[in-house]
Amino acid sequence: MCIFALSEMEIFEFIFYLGVINIVFTSAWKILALLFSSLLKDIGVNKDVSFLFFKTVGYYILVSIAALKTVQHMQYTYSLAAVAYAVTGTFVIYATVAGNLERNRWRAVMNFERKRIQVMRYDGYLLMACIILFIITLIKPAIANLQLHHWVLQTIDKIYQTPFLKFVIGFFAFFYMLNIIYKGIKATDEVLATLFNRNRKTYSSQRDFEDNSEYADYEEVMEDKVK
Repeated sequence: MCIFALSEMEIFEFIFYLGVINIVFTSAWKILALLFSSLLKDIGVNKDVSFLFFKTVGYYILVSIAALKTVQHMQYTYSLAAVAYAVTGTFVIYATVAGNLERNRWRAVMNFERKRIQVMRYDGYLLMACIILFIITLIKPAIANLQLHHWVLQTIDKIYQTPFLKFVIGFFAFFYMLNIIYKGIKATDEVLATLFNRNRKTYSSQRDFEDNSEYADYEEVMEDKVK
């Protein structure tokens, strides 16, 4: 029981720190992307092209460093817990990237950015690529074992350890963790509902079909009588 509780707490801490990584990196990357996009726009580079480029590169780095952090947790625990870290990390990345893409799409729709919405038609492929990259990196961490990625992780940790920033980042990371846990519970509930209610839904559908059939026959009989 104690071992299970300890592992559960470690999973929560793992999700929390993935939130720290996401918050710090995403905030810094947005500033860099905005700065360089403006510079590229001044020299004639299309804004939507630079937007797609920085978004793709940003998610590549984010997924890679999150996978490296997951691998670090997997290496220093037993097999069952390692699987739990892998599954949890994959779901966290899926929920994070999907949520970010959906939020950006909604913002573009609200701002009537038609060209930006057209660029976002590739978001589904980007999401799948992020999941595949994360899983492949878990299997073969060497592909993400770059000096840049380790430097980013070390920089994020230094920023997070700053007294005031640690409180602010930790505050948002806590709600990030709660949001991910909520999404996980909701997804699990939907899967279980699909598995256990399938027969009942099938029966209900057949019942509705029979009722509709009787109603249709009744209409035909009434039409014949009128004629």
